Amino acid sequence: MIHQILSTTWKDLQIIFKDTGGIATLFLMPLMFIIVMSTAMQGMFDTSVNTEPRRLPVANLDRGPYADQIINALANLDGIEVETTWGSAPISRELAEELVADGSHAVAVVFPADFSEQVEAQMEEVDTTATVGLITDPAVSIQFIAPIQGMIFGVAERVVETKVAQARIAKTLTSVFAEMPAEARPSPDQLAIDTGGGNAVQLKQVAPEEMDVPVYPDSYQQNVPGYTVFGVFFIVGTMASSILTEKEKGTFRRLLVAPLPKPVLLAGKILPYYLINLIQIAIMFSVARLLFGMALSNPIALVAISMALSAAATGMGIMIAALGKTEAQVNGLTTLLTLTLAAIGGCLMPTFVMPSFLRTLSQVTPHAWAMQGFQDVLVRGYGLSGILLESGILMGFAAIFFAIGVWCFRFD
Repeated sequence: MIHQILSTTWKDLQIIFKDTGGIATLFLMPLMFIIVMSTAMQGMFDTSVNTEPRRLPVANLDRGPYADQIINALANLDGIEVETTWGSAPISRELAEELVADGSHAVAVVFPADFSEQVEAQMEEVDTTATVGLITDPAVSIQFIAPIQGMIFGVAERVVETKVAQARIAKTLTSVFAEMPAEARPSPDQLAIDTGGGNAVQLKQVAPEEMDVPVYPDSYQQNVPGYTVFGVFFIVGTMASSILTEKEKGTFRRLLVAPLPKPVLLAGKILPYYLINLIQIAIMFSVARLLFGMALSNPIALVAISMALSAAATGMGIMIAALGKTEAQVNGLTTLLTLTLAAIGGCLMPTFVMPSFLRTLSQVTPHAWAMQGFQDVLVRGYGLSGILLESGILMGFAAIFFAIGVWCFRFD
């Protein structure tokens, strides 16, 4: 009996390992997922000071000395890399907004021209504050913004409070001692100096001027686009398996008698799946709207980015159907690409928590561009003209996937 069991096992192992492509993807998929997810999320769990610092652009418009003192103190903190110049020129407010708007930075700081004057005014008046501008991308979650905001506020408050307290103490002592005889002057521990009960500094958080954002994003505006993009690419497996089945049954060989080019035949094959993807996206956003009250902002722009996303996903389906020779290869390749690209592209976690090389790598995935397009509409308030770049790049992915699929596709 044992011999029969071993013989059967050996036979099945030989059959399984004959499909080297399927075996490769079977082992490669979890390995790649572990590598990508562990690398991408290391910033969320590593609390050491040796992690990659967050770059912080600072536009110093202050005509006085106090902004410089705060900037120098920030530069000495672990975890922040202060940038006051871009190239060889100082960072302006316009450039700071541009750096946030184009997604290269999540936060920028602006010290207004009269910041030092606001600080000096507090030396005379208790009920005044100095304002620091904090330009943030509204699509970046508060979990990322809050620590940076806290460090900026803490340093600025410490520097300003020190200067204001010293000035008020000196002013009070001077005015009191000047009018008293020497023998009647109180000791320092008998003096009560009013240094103000409120904050000396306030942070004014705003989005770049070109972003029409009435409120900052909630969890639905973050998660609905992510899981929508993630789900749309699962059509790839269904589509590729269907095409593989038709190839095995000889359907495509019979279609070759029709007087149509091969790309046209494949385009007709993917059209139903393209429409299914659009329906899937519409259902997901409709549910988010009806159940959670998520504002859909500009529906025309959402339709445009959805059509481009659906084209990229179906194009990938044709490519996988052409590259996969067996069901195991198709399933393994589908799982490998959909999960890995979703992780790198920001569907499962925001790209701003990833190391810089992964943020750069995400730009070669259709998922990242789809996420950016949806966030541009839902959170940043852009219209159709604002998502033309993302839509165009997604259509470029679709064209590349489709071209590879047509080139590698065998109809017999």
